[in-house]
Amino acid sequence: MNTSKNVSILVLSLSFVLVTTQGISNNYFKYSAEGSNSGNGIAISPPDISIGSEDNNKNVSDLPDVIGGQGDSEGSNETDNGLTGDLLSSETSSEGSNETDNGDSDDSGSSESTNETGETGDQTNNLDININNIEIKQRLDLKISEEEGEAPIPQVEQDRIESQDKVVVTERKGLTGPDCRTGDVLAGASNAEDLRVLTECQDATGMVMHTKNMDDGDYKFFLKLDPQFAFLVNEKNNDETEGFLVVEIVPPDRNIQGMYLPKEGDHVHVWGAWVTDKPKGWHEIHPTWKVVNE
Repeated sequence: MNTSKNVSILVLSLSFVLVTTQGISNNYFKYSAEGSNSGNGIAISPPDISIGSEDNNKNVSDLPDVIGGQGDSEGSNETDNGLTGDLLSSETSSEGSNETDNGDSDDSGSSESTNETGETGDQTNNLDININNIEIKQRLDLKISEEEGEAPIPQVEQDRIESQDKVVVTERKGLTGPDCRTGDVLAGASNAEDLRVLTECQDATGMVMHTKNMDDGDYKFFLKLDPQFAFLVNEKNNDETEGFLVVEIVPPDRNIQGMYLPKEGDHVHVWGAWVTDKPKGWHEIHPTWKVVNE
């Protein structure tokens, strides 16, 4: 009987020890798992097995470490937030780059604006040139017209120009050859009495600037002389005809062989009598009996 009682007590004691041991083991693995999940590698010390299971379940001495582990985990999260901040910073930098690119676009826009300004400036210059040309043509057309009752330049001025012409004829010799005319070189000119002959045959080359069919049948035009013929104009040409030489084709010569009636912009070679129109004071080639378009 005693033996059976002792065996029962022993079995109960062993059962109690096993249950206690199992509880301690469960707590140990639980704390170890939580420590591993804390993210900082801190191990949780197992409870002292010498204390009863109820005391071990109530022991919170290691809980601050667990809380610390959670704090470290939050720190890691904050670090992750730091990474997110870096990403945001990168995005901000990217936006800055985009704004810089937009700045380049602004530069491109500025370049386009400069081009537009340049084109506008060119158009304005062209307009000014066209207006200036129109004004010149109007002045030339007025000067080339022969209006009845038009007053000649003062006699004193005519005399001064005549004195200058006397010097010119001593310095320049007229041409000879097949392109020159013999006899009366002023034949056909309606105002022959107003013309003073400097040389009976003279040639010239240049650009035709303005043309006009006159009421008396003359064909007049202005010639912008090539540099080698600049001596053919005088101060009155410079003042009154924009520096151009006046050229006149009389009616009898309009349809002769070798005659070309030029258009504005033509570059021509002309032959005729080099004269001074005394009432106006400027130099002309008049009559002109040969014109070749070059």
